[in-house]
Amino acid sequence: MVTKTKTYKCLRSSVMLLLSIVLCVACTPKELYNNHTDIPVDGWEIQDVQTFAIDIPAQGSYDIDMFVRHNNDYKYRNLWLFVDCIAPDSTVVTDTVNIVLADHYGRWNGAGWGSYYQVEHPLRHTHRLDSGTHIIKITQAMREYKLQGVANVGVKLSACSEDK
Repeated sequence: MVTKTKTYKCLRSSVMLLLSIVLCVACTPKELYNNHTDIPVDGWEIQDVQTFAIDIPAQGSYDIDMFVRHNNDYKYRNLWLFVDCIAPDSTVVTDTVNIVLADHYGRWNGAGWGSYYQVEHPLRHTHRLDSGTHIIKITQAMREYKLQGVANVGVKLSACSEDK
C-alpha cells in the first residue's frame, strides 16, 4: 500500500512538472526585436532623440515594451519621456510616459547589477500593427537640459501568443 501511494505521488509530481514546462514554453512571447541605445556619460540632452526602426514581418498583435537602465547618479524617483510611434503610413501617435524608477523610500525598482538598474515599462500590449517599418522615437521630458544617470534606453517587440 505504501509503495502504491509513493508511486502515485511520484507520477503525479512528474506529470505536473511536465505540464508546467509545456505551459511555460507555450505562453512565452516570441521576441522579434530587442535593441537599446547608449546615452552619453555626460548626460542625456533634452533635444537628443533615441530612434528605433522596427521591421514588422506580418500584420498581427504585438507587445511593445521599453526599458531604461540607470545608475545611482540618477537623482529622481521617476523618468518622464515623450514617445512617438510612427507607422509605415506615416501616422504618428505621441505619448507621454512616466516610468517609476524608485519606490517611496528611494529603493530602486527593477533588476540591478552593480550600481546599474533596469526597469521595463509596457508601451502597447496586444496592439495590432501592420507589416512594414515602424519607428519609435524617445526623448527625455524631465525639464533638465542634461539629464544625468541614464545609461541606456531600449525597445523590445514580441509577438502575442495568438499570432505565434
